[in-house]
Amino acid sequence: MKLIISILFSFIGIITLAQDARYYQYDLNTLYLNPALTGERIYAFKGVQLNTNNGYHTTNASRESGNIVSSIGVDMPLTNRFAIGQFLGNNRSESGAFNTFNFLVSGAYKIINPANNDDKTCLSVGLQFGVLNTSMNTQNFTYASQYNPNAASGFDNTFASGENFTRQSIYALDNNMGIYYRTRFGKKKTMLATGLSFYHVGTKNNANTIDHTTDLRSNFHINLIYPIGDFVTITPKFLYMNQSNAKEYNTGLLINFKINKHAEPIIGFNWIYQKALVAQIGLKFNENNIFRVSYATSIGNYIASGSRGMEFSYIHISNRKLQTIQKSTKKVEVNEEKVNEVIPNPETNDPEDIYYLLKMKNILNRLTTLANTENISNKDIQRELDKVHDELKELSNIHISPDMTPIIDAYIKQIEDKLKILQQKLEKK
Repeated sequence: MKLIISILFSFIGIITLAQDARYYQYDLNTLYLNPALTGERIYAFKGVQLNTNNGYHTTNASRESGNIVSSIGVDMPLTNRFAIGQFLGNNRSESGAFNTFNFLVSGAYKIINPANNDDKTCLSVGLQFGVLNTSMNTQNFTYASQYNPNAASGFDNTFASGENFTRQSIYALDNNMGIYYRTRFGKKKTMLATGLSFYHVGTKNNANTIDHTTDLRSNFHINLIYPIGDFVTITPKFLYMNQSNAKEYNTGLLINFKINKHAEPIIGFNWIYQKALVAQIGLKFNENNIFRVSYATSIGNYIASGSRGMEFSYIHISNRKLQTIQKSTKKVEVNEEKVNEVIPNPETNDPEDIYYLLKMKNILNRLTTLANTENISNKDIQRELDKVHDELKELSNIHISPDMTPIIDAYIKQIEDKLKILQQKLEKK
């Protein structure tokens, strides 16, 4: 498993104890977006995902004046229905006056299991439990009593403030929940995904010094992955966040250009209503690595602050020798009456091998049934031929183990025989 480093930028610099950090590449920080996304992949669809996120926001060229957000998380599917994960996050305000630290254990369950419907539909729910710590450091505070016109900053911290504030640190149990739904439709295999989540549900501290309740944060997100031909995919997306009196509307678009099976350049932008514009470029490579970099600048009510920043994100998904969340990992049994010739029974636990063989088996069984049906219309035959063509095209992009080659060749031979029979039926009619 590779270490993933993501440096993420948080655009708004004022952080209070009541509001969470903002991530503009939120789609690459799924555990912070929706607990139901535990084990789910928006831009890749299998394996263990380990990611760290570090962000920095500044209103000028000085790094010392900015706030820093960072997180590290890992999640993975255990079975076709269950997935677990872990999330650590830290959010430090300017000069370190305020700090929020979060530790969460995450879990998700698929109510509608995509392994049972050829990965067309998925409905999952998720929960997170953990600890939330908010702290306030008063060492760098200045007060009117410390005003000194001869000091460079106008204040002199060596003067007695006359205040008795001390460092405060509050611990509270944290609870989050969410629901997520996605579906595929159309010949182009368009995917629509949406979800709703709630963070800090009933979160309250037990400190005697400060009566503090963390405000509920709600997220609604939706995105559409739409292939255009074989080489371009567009992904319009939208996120609405609400916490306390703060609301955010984040609209974006990503465009992937598939040069080959190893490299997909990415460009995109986000528009944060009355707050910011974010431009993005990136690269998806070898199917399970995503890198993106963004530049953000303030607009609207925030333009006077001169806020700006860079954001770097990197995600790696390991998919070797793991159970996939979308496909069944049971060993494939292919010795059925519908198959004319005996095909060797494979011994493999590789998810890609299993998915490939299951698809080939399904195609052969359908073609066998169709070839043995006497009264069948040309329209039904042609529809099935088109569907098989699309499925075989999809399988051509899957990497299988060399040991599977004889079994795949046996499937291909029988599929070709059934296709010839169906083609002859068309010609006769």
